[in-house]
Amino acid sequence: MELDNKIAGQLFTHLHRYFAECLTLTRQTMSECELCKSAHVIHPLLCQYCYDDLPLFSYQHFGFNLLNWPAIDKLFPQRSFEQLLCLAPYIAPFDQWLIDFKYQKRFELADLLGYLLAELWQKQVNEQQDVAILSVPIHLKKWQQRGFNQAHLIARAFNRRTKIPYLEQALRRTTYSKSQVGQSGKLRRKLLKNAFALSEEFDTLPSHIILLDDVITTGSTVNTLCKLLKLKGVKHITVLTVALTLPK
Repeated sequence: MELDNKIAGQLFTHLHRYFAECLTLTRQTMSECELCKSAHVIHPLLCQYCYDDLPLFSYQHFGFNLLNWPAIDKLFPQRSFEQLLCLAPYIAPFDQWLIDFKYQKRFELADLLGYLLAELWQKQVNEQQDVAILSVPIHLKKWQQRGFNQAHLIARAFNRRTKIPYLEQALRRTTYSKSQVGQSGKLRRKLLKNAFALSEEFDTLPSHIILLDDVITTGSTVNTLCKLLKLKGVKHITVLTVALTLPK
C-alpha cells in the first residue's frame, strides 16, 4: 500500500509538471509582447527584441553590485546592506509597468517583473546556500485597503523561478502611515522608526537575505529593515528591486 502511494505521488508530480509546462507553452503561444505586440515571446508579456531594448543597468564594470558605482553608492550613506541589484532606473517602461501594477491591478506584471529579476539574479555566480528571500511588508490596514502587496507578489514570482526559499511571513509592519511619496529622506526615517518587526517564529534567519522591493526612492525603508535584520544576526543582505529613482 505504501509503495502504491509512493508511485501515485510520483505520477501526480510528473503529471503536474507536464501540465504546467504545457500551460506555459500555451500562454506563450497565445500571448503577445507588452511593448510591440509581437507574438514571438520569451515571456507571455515580452519578446526577445524588446527585452534586448530594455534600459537595464549594465553590471559589466560593477561586479554585480550597483554599490560599486560611486554615483549610486553615495545615494545611500550609512547603509546597512552589502549588495544592490536593480533592473533599471525608474523610467519607461518600468515606471509605467509599476504604476499599472499598483493602481490598475495588472497582476500579470508581477510575473514579468519576477522573471526579469530572476534573469538578473541568475547571471551572477552565486551558490545560493543559506539564503532566503524577504519582501518589504506593508501594514495590514493598507493591505486590506489595497488588497495586495506588490513587493510580495513579485517576490513570489521570483521564488517560483529561482527556487530560493521565500519567508513571506517573517517581516511585518507594526505602524500605519500614509503614502510616503514626495517626503524627504529625513522625514521618512522618522516615520519608519520602530515601524517593522520580525515575527517570533523566525528568530533565526539565514546568513544571506535577499530583501525585495518594487522601487527604491531614498532607500530609507530598506535600510531600516536591513538594520533590523543585522540585529538578528544576518551577515549579508542583497537589496533587490525593480527600479531605482535617480536624482535629477
